[in-house]
Parts: sequence; structure tokens; C-alpha cells
Amino acid sequence: MPHVTVDLNESDLLARMKNFEDHLVERKTVKDEKDWKKTAVAFANSVPVGLPAVLYIGVRNNGEIETPQHNLDEVQKKFNARMRRVYPRIAYVPKIVSENGRQALAVVIPGSELRPHFAGLAYVRVGSQSSEASEQQFSLLIAQRSSMAARILAFKGKRVTVLNFVPNGMSSQWQERTIVVDCDQFYVTLQTNSDRPQSFPLSRLELNFDNSRNDLQLEIMKR
Repeated sequence: MPHVTVDLNESDLLARMKNFEDHLVERKTVKDEKDWKKTAVAFANSVPVGLPAVLYIGVRNNGEIETPQHNLDEVQKKFNARMRRVYPRIAYVPKIVSENGRQALAVVIPGSELRPHFAGLAYVRVGSQSSEASEQQFSLLIAQRSSMAARILAFKGKRVTVLNFVPNGMSSQWQERTIVVDCDQFYVTLQTNSDRPQSFPLSRLELNFDNSRNDLQLEIMKR
């Protein structure tokens, strides 16, 4: 599961549990388990990247922790099992909150930079509701993925042309045969015949096409 850092303490979580104006909060009873995954995916897809939303499990709509109490260790295991069916995996942090001798599970879910996430249908957050994404919303989610990475991945395992550029505009071409080893939204990994794989951040790249070789051309800008 992706790593996530969360600054919310128990006091923060209890305050948000009672805040009915907070659209980045959802309260579900343990019996509402069929909605847990939908809510988590909607939060990851819609909340600004890094901003934490909270799914409370074992809490009624009025903000009160439900009774009778449930085994929260078992509840968390059920939640984890459902999250394993989401792709790409969602980063989240489960925490126990206590109030008046009762306990509930608070799952902190930040907006994800790996969006869109899928668990069957695509869901987004519209106001205080988790809704099925419209065609327009779905297209927007897809557009948020790196088109550069997708283009480079189309050449995975294939030869590419690589140019190094310096600030004065001069360039030098890699002379050895270079192939794309892998690429994600952050960096590309390349390998020549004689060297170990080298990785470069996508922020340093510009894409072109080498018509003489019929290859994708990667232009690496010097920082």
C-alpha cells in the first residue's frame, strides 16, 4: 500500500466526526460495509492531492459512535480486504477514536496523485455525496494521468533516441543503442548496451520524434 503521512490527532478526528459542514467526512455504520470501498475511492479521486478526508466506520449519521460495540480489529481487517480490490492501491491510515467509553474506526484518506482509482465503477465526490463519475468527470480523471508517461511506455523495451541539452541550447546525442526500461508519472528509466539503467525525472524531459530512425526522441534538459 502507498505510504501516507497524516497530521490529524484524535482531537482533530473527534471534531471532524461532529462537523456536519465538512464535505470531506463520511460516517458509516459497521453494517454499511458495502459502501466503504465506494467512499474511499471517491475520496481518493476527488479530494485535492494530499488533503485528508475521513471515513468513520462505526458512527451513525448524527455523529454518535454506534452501540453495541464491534470488534474494530475485525472491522479493520474487512476494510483492508476491500481496499485490496482497488487499483491502483489507495493510501490510507486507520486510527481508533474514543468518546464516552465507545470506540470507532477513523480511516484517513488523502486525495491521491495516482488517481484515477477503480473499484468497478469510478466514483467522485460531489458536495457531500459519493457519486458515479459522469463521462466528462471520467475523462478529466484520465487526463490527470501523465500523457508523457503513457507515450514513453508505448516504447517500453524499444529503442529511443536520446539527446542531452545544456542551457545554451547545444545538444549531444547518446551514441549507443538506448531502450526504455520503464516509466511512471515521476521518472523514466533508460539503458544502453554497456551501462546500468539510468533514471531521469519527467520534469527534465521533452518529447520529440526522430524521423530518420522512426524512434521516439527524448530530450533531457540540464538543470
